[in-house]
Amino acid sequence: MSSEQERDVQNLDALPAEIARRDPQDYAVDGVVPAVALAPTTVEEVSACLAAANDAGLGVIPWGGGSHMGLGNLPASYDVALDLRALDGVAHHEPDDLTISVRAGCTIAELDRHLAEHGQVLPVDVARPESATIGGVVAAGLAGPRRFGYGSLRDLLIGITVVLPDGRIAKGGGMVVKNVSGFDMMRLYYGSLGSLAVITQVNMKVIPRPRAQRSVVARFPTLTAAVEAAEAVRTSQLVPTAIVVLDEGATRRAELPDARWSLCLRCEAPPVAVVRQAERIAAAVRNGAEAAEIVENDETTGLWQRIALALDAAPAADTIGVRVGAAPSQLSVVSEAAANELAALDLATELTLDLGSGLCYVRAMGEPAAMRRAWEELAQLGLHATLLTAPHGIKSDTDVFGRKPAGFETMRALKAEFDPRGTLNRGRFIGHL
Repeated sequence: MSSEQERDVQNLDALPAEIARRDPQDYAVDGVVPAVALAPTTVEEVSACLAAANDAGLGVIPWGGGSHMGLGNLPASYDVALDLRALDGVAHHEPDDLTISVRAGCTIAELDRHLAEHGQVLPVDVARPESATIGGVVAAGLAGPRRFGYGSLRDLLIGITVVLPDGRIAKGGGMVVKNVSGFDMMRLYYGSLGSLAVITQVNMKVIPRPRAQRSVVARFPTLTAAVEAAEAVRTSQLVPTAIVVLDEGATRRAELPDARWSLCLRCEAPPVAVVRQAERIAAAVRNGAEAAEIVENDETTGLWQRIALALDAAPAADTIGVRVGAAPSQLSVVSEAAANELAALDLATELTLDLGSGLCYVRAMGEPAAMRRAWEELAQLGLHATLLTAPHGIKSDTDVFGRKPAGFETMRALKAEFDPRGTLNRGRFIGHL
């Protein structure tokens, strides 16, 4: 830390004494350790922390459970870690209206337990529900396989509270499902990686908790056969809530019987309906399958939690995770190209195809040079590609968000408007914004 930076950090000493300080060593991002780690407990304290850091020209990275901290470019400046986990719990819940307001530090597991007591659920998939916070999930913008049946978390947002880099507190939307006030602002913050503002509270729609669930698991000798069976279901009148295809590596991680390719479909409905749905789906995919079986209710939750590990964006020392997007009709082509590229690099790999969302998740483990080459090849595939996690050495001289989107200049303008001093997540977002 330079002497100038040390003087600037000392400006934070004027913050209220009740704002706790943590060990900065616990908040390293891609090998960079901040000078200070602050743990505010209220929105007002978050505001004070940001205003002080912004005035001093310090770089701030918001923290939740750390489960998405592998996502993002190398930080251009990192002086202050802002730990939001103390802003936890449910702020307000209207069970009859199917709406809930949750503080940013509330974990997905904690939220699920609360909603379960009321027979409700927020249908999102995350790799680490016990540590992933709702604020982090909204900021990262990652959606899992149940997006096919329920839409993404962005579709469920009805209100949001944020603190802007200069300390101002802003709100959008509300607690009414049909309230469209602030609609665009909520979508602006979703997936922005905390580069525009710090999310402190979100309001969401929830749904009645499905009374029963089943999964259909079928084994196929080829990717083509598995995708054709998946497409037959996706375009039919059958209504699974998630459709994924797993290669051998992902099949083992999901603790399924050995198979070259596995097709997994999730059914959620009242007990009688879910049994009928699973039987009809199993009958539909058996043509061309080596075997097909129905996974019962108690085992389905664990199965899909293991499948959700494909979305993992936690920091990794020896693994890269890549997400490649394509039109569902082209996903098998993209996936086959990805498999061929990886096979040539002698890497241990896992491929998970989310047929409902048009996303291919790749995890690869091996020598750093081979993993770097894998990312360079995968980044050219599909409509877009994102490096979800990687050793920080592999992130150098690259943009982990791949090709710049068509609206990049608008994104640059928004960053300049919302965060002119580059206080939040400096350099970590798309195009190193």
